[in-house]
Amino acid sequence: MNSVTFVLLVVAGSLGILLSFAQARSRQVLAEDGFADAGHRAVAMGLLAGVLLLTVAIPFAAGFVGTQPETRELSLVSVFAVHAVLLFFLACYYVLSGRRSLSDFLKLKSRRPVADLSVGALIGLAGWVLTILVAALLLGVWLLVSRRFRTETGSGSVSPMIVWLVSQPLWLKVLIIVSAMVVEELFFRSFLQTRVGPVAATLMFTAAHGVYGQPLVLVGILVISTVLSITFALYRNVLPCIVAHGVFDAIQMFIVIPLFVRAAPGL
Repeated sequence: MNSVTFVLLVVAGSLGILLSFAQARSRQVLAEDGFADAGHRAVAMGLLAGVLLLTVAIPFAAGFVGTQPETRELSLVSVFAVHAVLLFFLACYYVLSGRRSLSDFLKLKSRRPVADLSVGALIGLAGWVLTILVAALLLGVWLLVSRRFRTETGSGSVSPMIVWLVSQPLWLKVLIIVSAMVVEELFFRSFLQTRVGPVAATLMFTAAHGVYGQPLVLVGILVISTVLSITFALYRNVLPCIVAHGVFDAIQMFIVIPLFVRAAPGL
């Protein structure tokens, strides 16, 4: 049953992604990439479809059917595999499109880089405040609707991925944060948002983190992704988004997750 549900969810996620890019094409957004010929464009679109299937549609489906990653099989290579795939795609798309300016392609240009980087730290902090408020509100509503929530849900099991993250050495945690803040913002904000818009990019970013499989975690990801999308639209460059993402992830990795794991029973 889970296999059928998983396939249906992958198909549903893929159709949603396809619809987003169909709308982008109708607005002539992709035409701005300036592919020299149809062959280059076809290869680039094929790579994009494969990347979104692997990094968005499949994690989205896995999270919904309750599939948990086997943390014993995780290695240094597997941890950064997704980010490596995203970087490889961005490099290929850039070469195939024939764009001349890499900084324009990645939306790195800023008239006030120091100011944009600084404001990113404040946005990251504000993102956590907003996340906590939204999560508390939703949890409160849920508890009012179902007073038997704790007994029915097993009193808050923790995703194996979260437990694995908090158990890693400091250098690896820092490396994960740096990789995520740079690579994910370059892909989801600089590349995706400029082509499919903030709403679709936000939903894809959230779906890509479906592997965590926990509603409150995904609520937090949805909130911060919304904040980052708005930031990107306002500042028109990715620099504040990168810093905000890093601050958010650092608070999550070094404060929120450890507290959550300690509070969970049986851990």
